[in-house]
Amino acid sequence: MLEKRQHATAPLPRDRPPPPTWVIVLMMAVIGLNLRATLGAIPPLLNEISADLNLNATMEGLLTSIAVICMGICAPIGQRVAARRGAELTTVFILATLALGGLMRLAATSTALMVTSIVVTGAAMGAGSALVPGLIRHHAPKIRGTTTGIYSASLAIGVALAAGLAVPSSDLLGGWRPALAVWGAFAALTAVAWAVMRTRLLRELQNANNEVEPASLENLPWKSRTAWWVVLFYTGVSIVGFSGLAWIIPLYVEIGETPEKAASLFIIFQIAHLGAMLTLPVITDFTADRRPMLGISIGAECLGIAGLVVAPQQLAVVSLVLFGVGLGGGFALGLVLMVDYTTSQREAARLGAMTMLVAYTFGASGPLILGLLFDVTNGFTAGYLVVLLVGIATLAIVPVFRPGRKLSPTNVTGTEDRKLNQQN
Repeated sequence: MLEKRQHATAPLPRDRPPPPTWVIVLMMAVIGLNLRATLGAIPPLLNEISADLNLNATMEGLLTSIAVICMGICAPIGQRVAARRGAELTTVFILATLALGGLMRLAATSTALMVTSIVVTGAAMGAGSALVPGLIRHHAPKIRGTTTGIYSASLAIGVALAAGLAVPSSDLLGGWRPALAVWGAFAALTAVAWAVMRTRLLRELQNANNEVEPASLENLPWKSRTAWWVVLFYTGVSIVGFSGLAWIIPLYVEIGETPEKAASLFIIFQIAHLGAMLTLPVITDFTADRRPMLGISIGAECLGIAGLVVAPQQLAVVSLVLFGVGLGGGFALGLVLMVDYTTSQREAARLGAMTMLVAYTFGASGPLILGLLFDVTNGFTAGYLVVLLVGIATLAIVPVFRPGRKLSPTNVTGTEDRKLNQQN
């Protein structure tokens, strides 16, 4: 296995230095645009897709839930492949797979084909998401908070761009299929760009070889208490976040707004989301204690959801801004925790894989629960109350994130992790 990895990371010519940090940051942003755009493109076109494929509300919720489940299941697979072939090369494969899944939608003439494309894109998004914290730790260690913030913001920008362009693209290109496939073409271009840049990263990859450990699920930090706190936090944020992502636009269409107005409100939500992702992680480059920002973020999230329950039209902008700020802060700071509590690229990838596996798998329940409760109650109030309870539970665990926590160096027994936690 080591020989294969050494072959994949052959020496660079000595006149080819590694790319500057700003290029790494830019590529992290572009990769982030790809890893969530699919989730933003579907909701504005949901009525068109449902009419074409004859879907009910439960199946509409499943379109997002299936993608998120696949993201969770495939996060450890991305980590395992990266341990053998390197995260940089694996990212090329992941982006190519994402492109394939997006372009498959041109032929999605049945529910089965649409679901297949969602499975492929979800798998690629999950595998890629697990690798990014490690890529940031290794290639931009001095500005990891800032880079994480830019990457996190690009996730929100990708969703907002996809949502905002979905209906115009459908009108311009002649239907929802080519409107969704556009993002597959963008992923293909990104794969080519990253593949070209990867040749400039090979020298750094060689230096990272001494961090490589055997690739297996046993190496995920299942027995680390710190890892499980990060997992629980990110799971709560994911359940709330994917629920909002899937159902904010349908909520406003249901209560009488036009699809265009609903999409504009969703963009307000995403702009607030983006603002929090850009600003809060940057602050972490200068502070040690994450708990104040975590508390403010999740508290704002809960207030925003409460507004959607009590007065979704009267408090629309205020509620969506609070919801967006809180959710953006929660997602971005969750990624910062993954970088904070690890000491190497491989360790960050393992924690990322474990977190995405659990968080995305359970996060998929949010859109599905809202769809089921809508079918049962003919409204969104009950579903958003469940989401609010999840947000409150997430807020309750914020005090555990004391500065100084680390995973066990072995990540298997968890003994060292327990010692560190006792000291804190």
